[in-house]
Amino acid sequence: MINKQKILSNIKNKDDKLLFSKILDKAIFCEKNYEATFSDFMPMLKYLEINNILFTERLDIKYMFFGGFDGAERGVICFFPEYEEVFEKDFPISILEINYNEKYSKKLSHRDFLGAILGLGIDRTKIGDILVEDDKAICFLLDDILDYVLINLEKVASTKVKTKSIKIEDYSFKEQKIEEKNIIVSSNRLDAVISSSFNIARGKALDFIKGEKVFINFVLQNNASKSVKEGDIITLRGSGRFKVLEFMGQTKKDRLVIKIGKYV
Repeated sequence: MINKQKILSNIKNKDDKLLFSKILDKAIFCEKNYEATFSDFMPMLKYLEINNILFTERLDIKYMFFGGFDGAERGVICFFPEYEEVFEKDFPISILEINYNEKYSKKLSHRDFLGAILGLGIDRTKIGDILVEDDKAICFLLDDILDYVLINLEKVASTKVKTKSIKIEDYSFKEQKIEEKNIIVSSNRLDAVISSSFNIARGKALDFIKGEKVFINFVLQNNASKSVKEGDIITLRGSGRFKVLEFMGQTKKDRLVIKIGKYV
């Protein structure tokens, strides 16, 4: 059985303690009632933190994380009995498509769409990823707020919009574009790779790492000397994300050539 109080006693941040308390309540309910439970949306980073905690517990239940599509940055945790199976279609996630006419509007941003939905009195935890395309946005919402947003969302940043619901199985997701380029670094240390990838000074890259703005595979990193590997996804909060695609070899001066793919 999960020892909620013991787990929470080791969490100092008040916001994290509140979030993890709610998640643990879902897990405990599942343990006691042998019934699947679902959390609200949370960032992938918070899921990884709770996953590290739960990994040390002896659980009689299983859990999985899903945000509506592969690669989602926000998702829902489902706790379910060991003898049951849960599939992605079972998650209480709906898709809202928001359309507008670009001829009569500025280009609407992620912030515009998110702000419009929050402006309806919707809590952020009810909203997953928002994928912005040419003249529309694809928003992932919990099922229980879909109808309310469909009825009440009429404008985004003063632009008139039309909304409709789409079944997840009927939506064709566009793969995120990657721009490939080669970087040359003195080593595969994290600070060196960050510096070259974002064209910033080595010292500035170190400041970002110390400031807890750098993640490898969505896990916070504070060790500037950590070695970067092929396949790693590196995020610099506020600046972007890239994937380490391939170590290409060395230059005549023994510097490393690394192929990266920046997400655009």
